[in-house]
Formats: sequence, structure tokens, C-alpha cells
Amino acid sequence: MGAILTVRGTMRRAIFAVIFFVKRNTGATGAATTRRHRRRAAAVAPLLSLLVLAACAGTPGQPPAPSSSAPPSPAARYNVGRFPIEHYDQNVDRWIPPDAPGYDRPLLSTQEQAKRFDAFRARYFGVGPRDASPWNGAWLATSLLDAAGAAQLADSQGRRVRRFDNDRPGVRKTYGENFQPHTSAWIRAIETNMALAQLNADHANWAYDPRRRGITVDNALVRLLPTNDPAFYDFREAGEGYPFDALQDSALRPGTPVYTLAHSRDGAWLLVYSPDLIGWVDARTVASVDERFVAVWREAATRNLGAIVRANVPLARARDGRQMAMFAVADVRRRAQIRMTALDASSVVPMPWTLTPRHLAQVMKQQIGRPYGWGNTLFYNDCSAETRSLFAPFGVWLPRHSSDQLRAGRRTDLRAADIDTRLRTLAERGRALMTLIHINGHIMLYLGNATPAGPAGASVPMTYQNLWGLSPADNSRRNVIGGAVILPLLKTFPEDPEVRSQASKPLFEISVIGGEVDDAGNTAHSPSVDSEEEMPQ
Repeated sequence: MGAILTVRGTMRRAIFAVIFFVKRNTGATGAATTRRHRRRAAAVAPLLSLLVLAACAGTPGQPPAPSSSAPPSPAARYNVGRFPIEHYDQNVDRWIPPDAPGYDRPLLSTQEQAKRFDAFRARYFGVGPRDASPWNGAWLATSLLDAAGAAQLADSQGRRVRRFDNDRPGVRKTYGENFQPHTSAWIRAIETNMALAQLNADHANWAYDPRRRGITVDNALVRLLPTNDPAFYDFREAGEGYPFDALQDSALRPGTPVYTLAHSRDGAWLLVYSPDLIGWVDARTVASVDERFVAVWREAATRNLGAIVRANVPLARARDGRQMAMFAVADVRRRAQIRMTALDASSVVPMPWTLTPRHLAQVMKQQIGRPYGWGNTLFYNDCSAETRSLFAPFGVWLPRHSSDQLRAGRRTDLRAADIDTRLRTLAERGRALMTLIHINGHIMLYLGNATPAGPAGASVPMTYQNLWGLSPADNSRRNVIGGAVILPLLKTFPEDPEVRSQASKPLFEISVIGGEVDDAGNTAHSPSVDSEEEMPQ
């Protein structure tokens, strides 16, 4: 029953998820699982009702008036407003017209898409010496688990602790959910729980150990440190406070291979290496895998890897029009087991799905309008997670961080150019639907030049992006958008002339996907610009 709930939650929140197609009927097992789920739901419902009633019973009438001796409230600071995104057409068909020539023409050659998909699959399940899969002992032993890798990992974890130690000179202070600064006792408790000595290269368990392989069996938030406590910068500053929890890094979907590098002292957290990043996850979201499980899972990934391309996909019993899929669950000893479920066949596509404007628009229509989630907060997307989700069904793997995503294409650095040159170069060199735009730690997709509502003949670059908001040059406030939207790259916005154009920020780069790629799925000889972290936009 837990597995059904896990997958059900995944389908509701995540647009993209990797699944394996299978030809097998759940039969009585599926029916029994459904009955158990209904019994559990019936048992929980009265408890929820009682909690609601208790909350209502505790608040009769009006709240008491504040005491006259209470100190006066400080003057309110309004540094957050709402940007009227409805002024800009959010109909995907308006910007990717179904009647346009080439609507069904592939944007990548068959050979290039196949090579990118091979790199995508190798990153998760590969066995070659250069395949950075968490289940690939040959790669782990010579890359991450050697002396240099161990030293780098230990140093990285130590720097993370120091970054959130408010008592250290020069550290940017962080605050908890109660608006109070984090104390020394708070960070010391986290540091103790990390048991950093286990990351020492001389530790007996540091060598590659196949028993440390695992797979996620639930949605897993990836944290910089092993704690669910948030760490916000000063909420009085525009663009800080919720949702920008500095400890929130990313999320892993169910069925993601991982390798455990360390355990927290209390056993509640695992430091894992995943195909995308290293971070701490709740130990309850991971199950261990053995050789048999890995062999079956890899073989299925080689034959029948698929992607879910619709939101809110319900599970159902197998029947005509349903596609069977594999998913992983944990038994009572936290060992991974394979189960089957049925999905509506129209909700899933075999990977790699042909990358055409029609198919890209189909995925975009499912994602547009969904809320912004910094570091996948609440399992929603931020800017780089949005582009990753957009291209994943087509077998195009993009790294987690926005600056690294430029490696997927041929990069043009325009940081030294003025805004007019930037916009002109984007129109001249950019390729609609295949060009990433990187602006100060923020990433978006170029849709092509078009004329939005406004002065006749004013053709401007249109973009698809997931962003928090827009700000003036002095960064004193935010006009919040808070989701995945279609937005023009204007020099000024008539709704608020003080808002700074995204195209005028110090760093402006474009990267055109397409062309010769290396074995890692990156365009050959494409340099990247390093960035410590994503930047709130």
C-alpha cells in the first residue's frame, strides 16, 4: 500500500518521471493492494476530522485583543508585490503555433538524439568505465571513492557546516522558521550528527561496497545538511525569506539509483551520490538493492525506458488502454522490491520521445502555470529543474545547476555586450526551442522572436522560464511571478518601468543545443562558467 501511495504522489506532483514498461498483469495482487489502501484511508479519515474539530473547538469567537502593555508593532515593510503576468499570453499555442511549418519536424537528428539518450541512460544505469552511475562500482572506485574524491567530499561537507555557522566571522546570518537567528548549539548538533570522521579517506568502509547501493522509493528532498530545519537569509531583504531555504538543494524522484556515502549518527539521514548531485536525504526514502534487483532494473532500462508526460496521472488496474510499469518499494528490512502498476497509455511515452515542437509544446502545456519551488521545495520546480523536466522525456540530460546546463550546447558569452547587442545576437544566433539563456544564475528557454501584445512591429525574444519574480536595479523589492510562465525579454516593462530587464544583468550567456556531443551528452569543446549556487530571481 505504501508503494501505491508513493507512486500516486509522484504522479500528482511531478510532471516528469522515468518508468519501465512491462507486459504483466497485476491480477489479484493489485486488487488486494487497492482494498488495503481503502482500509487505511478509512482509518485515517476520522482522525483527520477529529483534528479539525479540535482546532475549531480551541478557537471560539474572536481572538483576544492584544494587551495594552504590548510594545507597538514596527512599521510594515512592503518589499513584495505581484507582477501582472496575465498581461502576457500564456497560451503555448500562441508562441509555438500548431500550424507553423516544421511543427512535427525533429529538432535533433536521430543520431544525435540517440547519443544523448545513451548518455542519459548511462548516467543512471551505465556500467562503462566513464559512466557516472551510482551503481557503477568501476567508476565510483576510481573517481569518487579514491583518495582525491574522499578529500574533496570531506572538505565540501566541512565547508557546508561553516557556511551555516552564524558565529563565524563574515558568515551571512541565517534564520529559522521562527525568524530567529540560528544558534551555535543548532549547528553544533547538526555537525555532531554528521559524524564527519566517517568521510576520512582512511576509514575502513570507504572502499566501494555494493551493499551501499540503493534506490529511492519515495520523493526525496536533497538537503545540504542532515536537517529539515530551514535556513533563510534576512527576510527583510527583498528576494529572501520564504521560499529561499538555503539548505534546500534539489529532489530525487522515486526509482532513482543512489550510492550511500555516509550515515548520520542518529540513522535518520543518508549522504548519497545520485546521478545529479550529492546531498543528504531522509533514510526512509531509500531502500537497498542487491545484484538481482540491479540486473533486472538495468535490463528493463535498456529495453523499455519511458517517461510520464502528463500531470495528475492516476493508478488503475490493468485493462485495455493501460500501460504496465515497474516501480520500487521497500520491504520491512528496507530492501528494494519490484512491483507493477498500470498507467493510462496516453500519459506515458517511450524514451527517447522524438524532440519536435509539437512534443515539446505538449510537455510545456503540462508544466506551465505550476508554482515555483526553490530547490524543488514542495517538489515543485525552480528554473533549472524546469528545463531539466522539459528536456528529460526526449533523453536529453541536463545538469542540476543552471550554469552547468550550458554544457549541453554551444555557448556564446555576452557578458561584455550591451543589452541591444545581447538581444540582437540572441535573435541572430539563437535557435528557437533549442537555446538556453543563462542570466546571473538563472536559466530559461528561448522560444524565438515574436510580437507580444503592444506596439505594432515590436518583435522581441520570448522565453519560457520558471522564476520567482522581477526586481529593480537596487534590488529593493520583488514583483513576484512565482511559477512557470512565458515572458518576453523586454528592455523595460510598462507595468513597472523601474523593473530591471533580465537581459541587462551582468552575466548573459546563450547555449544552443544541437551538434556534436561527447560521451557524457555534452556538446564537444563547450566551456562552462562555474557558479557556487543558483541565484534567487
